[in-house]
Amino acid sequence: SHHFLIPCTHTDSAMATGNQKVVGVGIIGSGVMGLEHMQNIKLLENARVVMVADTDENSRQLAAKECPEARVVEDYEVLLADESVDVIVVCTPNCHHIHVLRKAIPSRVRHILVEKPLCTTVEHCQEVAELVAEHMGPETGRIFWVGMEYRYMPPIARLLEHVDNGEVGKLHMVHIREHRFPFLLKVGNWNRFAENTGGTLVEKCCHFWDLMRRILQGAKAVRVYATGGMDVNHIGETYEVDGVKKRPDIIDNAFVSIDFDNGARGCLDLCMFAEDRQHEEVHVVGSTGKIHAEAPACVVTMHKPQPASSRVPPPKGRYEQHTTNESTAVPQALLEAGHHEGATFYELEAFVNAVQNGGDAVVTIEDGIEAVAMGVAAELSIKEKRVVEMQEVMALIDSTGPASAGAAGSGPVAASASSSGSTAAAEEEHAAKRHKSKF
Repeated sequence: SHHFLIPCTHTDSAMATGNQKVVGVGIIGSGVMGLEHMQNIKLLENARVVMVADTDENSRQLAAKECPEARVVEDYEVLLADESVDVIVVCTPNCHHIHVLRKAIPSRVRHILVEKPLCTTVEHCQEVAELVAEHMGPETGRIFWVGMEYRYMPPIARLLEHVDNGEVGKLHMVHIREHRFPFLLKVGNWNRFAENTGGTLVEKCCHFWDLMRRILQGAKAVRVYATGGMDVNHIGETYEVDGVKKRPDIIDNAFVSIDFDNGARGCLDLCMFAEDRQHEEVHVVGSTGKIHAEAPACVVTMHKPQPASSRVPPPKGRYEQHTTNESTAVPQALLEAGHHEGATFYELEAFVNAVQNGGDAVVTIEDGIEAVAMGVAAELSIKEKRVVEMQEVMALIDSTGPASAGAAGSGPVAASASSSGSTAAAEEEHAAKRHKSKF
């Protein structure tokens, strides 16, 4: 076998900004992920954090310590109105994204990056799509980008290069495994409840549904079957929410299989109590080869099987002879600025460069919606112990514009399939007040 050490293929952040204005970034939500965005923006030469908003006093103090030059406020609407803010990064709790986006999309802010998942329900995703179509169409030059950091992990970025170059032939199978530690504690324990997160297969696994679709070059899921449960983590825990004691309801392990419209198949193996690290593997098998990426090990392995006799096993050494191993180097500064092997930096770099150079979103609102819908389908499959057809849950957005009320998947079946989230005005407003701090 062959082994190479390759530098990360992303562009160097130490770019000459020339006469371009440094982009002023506003961060809404200064929990763990908000802080990670702040740390990585400080490594960019063409952007700086100018404002941070969070309703939690401790989170505001952490933000002020991380970015002492930035103005830190309690109300995100103050941030949206401030002339120093060119773009925003939304890092509030999942269920609060919809409230921020309702205000942000029609606002004076030019560009928006919203952390995954786009929203917790397909209905809310559809509403965001309609707002984006109305206020951020192509003619406006505004960018709406969904944060999917895993695409930018160096080993996965390298895997995508190989796959995009056709090096494993026609794609047939994608298998993703994440074995890791349980979800961390967040402010107010919001992430212990599916009504706030969308459920584990939306909250955590939207990354993996997005990766599968990106690997398969935009293929759409047709049907989903999942089996899983809450078997080890959070058993016996209770939390007080609005004066009521509640037990967590987020699954901690699952197998999920997916059929795609191009004939390919996907499989996810998730376990939230398996390892004292966050360990991901991505395997892609095509007609002429197999490629495998691993994080945090940052290795990529390519194997090209050779024609074999139907009665004789391949000789010893053939696998090694036709296998190539690569290591994707990550600068130490990036490893210290977050928990995603440099991915948050590379994503922010691409976003800011698109802002400055008039580029398009790499991770589109359509990508964000598809990932949420796949997670909703998987959660429903576990709940009802059956195969779920995607048309049951999807509020479709096609290449020509936003979803409409008559789109496939809208209606009572889709409503029952999505994660809980009341549309009553009073409860929406109550939720908006309760969930403004992500971590």
